[in-house]
Amino acid sequence: MIIQRINRTDAEKIFVIAHNAEATTITTGMGTRYMGALAAEVVSTGGNNVCKLDADTAMCQFAGIADQDIASLGYGRVQAWGYCNSILLSAEADKTIGVAARAETFLKKGAVAGSFTSTQTPEALSTFAYKYVQVMNTTNISGGLNYATGFVRAM
Repeated sequence: MIIQRINRTDAEKIFVIAHNAEATTITTGMGTRYMGALAAEVVSTGGNNVCKLDADTAMCQFAGIADQDIASLGYGRVQAWGYCNSILLSAEADKTIGVAARAETFLKKGAVAGSFTSTQTPEALSTFAYKYVQVMNTTNISGGLNYATGFVRAM
């Protein structure tokens, strides 16, 4: 675990070192989850195997946002708590997130594994062990993959 020192120029952040157990690269900004909760997965004996976030129901296993590209079977830094500069958003037709209602600021899994989209009901956060990603800026996600800034809570 890497805990950024308190200073006057950056927000506090907590990172964990994770092992990408997938056959593909986890890119910067993608959501990750710990592996081992499904019968088909190999249980991680080290407790640090991750894959791309692939289902809303997997938010209780949410590990955080990839802070750097993590090669297949490689190790890399995942942000588990704090202000995050790069959160991958899934493209959706004619949609802007972060403006109309509080529910739109809480993100859920997007169409592409590892990406996020809006309209997570805040009341459902208890079912995910209060692990969440909350967008902090207004972003149009109506074409291609976009990135937003936000707050990550995976601890």
